[in-house]
Amino acid sequence: MDHKILYLDLPLIRTFITVIDQQGYSLAANELGRTQSAISQQIKKLEHLAGQQLVRKQGRQLQMTEAGEVVYRHGMEMLRVEQQLREELYSEEIEGRVRLGIPEDLAIHYLLPILARFREQYPRIQLSVECDLTENLYKNFKANEYELVILKHEQLNVAYPDRIVKTWYDPLVWVGRSEEECNAWQFAKHVPVIVSPEPCVYRRQVLHQLNAEQFSIDLAYVSESYSSKLLAIRAGLGLAALPQSLVPEDCVMVKTGLPKLSATQISLFRSGIQAKVAQYLRDRIIDSFDHRLGLNQST
Repeated sequence: MDHKILYLDLPLIRTFITVIDQQGYSLAANELGRTQSAISQQIKKLEHLAGQQLVRKQGRQLQMTEAGEVVYRHGMEMLRVEQQLREELYSEEIEGRVRLGIPEDLAIHYLLPILARFREQYPRIQLSVECDLTENLYKNFKANEYELVILKHEQLNVAYPDRIVKTWYDPLVWVGRSEEECNAWQFAKHVPVIVSPEPCVYRRQVLHQLNAEQFSIDLAYVSESYSSKLLAIRAGLGLAALPQSLVPEDCVMVKTGLPKLSATQISLFRSGIQAKVAQYLRDRIIDSFDHRLGLNQST
């Protein structure tokens, strides 16, 4: 191998990162609009330039070698800088429409600040955001109502898995106003709960798990509004199930005595016909969720 090569091709690095994020050559080909054979050839060319193997197959999973991890880490930074350069040079010329569907709690905690900056940077992009319960968002997504949608779910048994850009995981925990109240409800095996109306992925899990452990349940407070449910928790009206990253500092997590809840899976989906301008918002969503959840898990 001639180590006098002075550069690594950025498009090849982008392909490598997409293969790792999509966990497959076929899905990466769909994402990049190329053939699977072309993707495979690009990975081989990048490995030739790097002078060593970057990715290997282990069972059904693709895993990076140590060299691959180095290329991935620095490659992500290179793509970020390239994206920032393009945006600063051409942001005034970028126009189009992006429709985003997102649950209210995630919008409040993760996206409102970046949506404000997005509008400032891309004044000619028409941004339309709709907050709703996950299953309503999913229904609208299947009807092509959004370019991008963020969905919460318990298992990856959703349609269009090839449209999942990325998935994050957030533990689902029991939350109440005080330990004393929570302990009293556990001791009495009688739990007032704060939930959203149907259809709600959290509600079904809460009721199922409590029934399975033979708790008596009161629907103490039912509201679609995330902010309203937080007020109900702070008022001591009952327990709620929340993603751990969204637990307010003035509330307590109940760690023992109640049924264990499954982790929340949060997936970013893209539409089948992806508007090019949606990629600018997509990248900001990924950065925000990576930062806030402290995870970097891809599907």
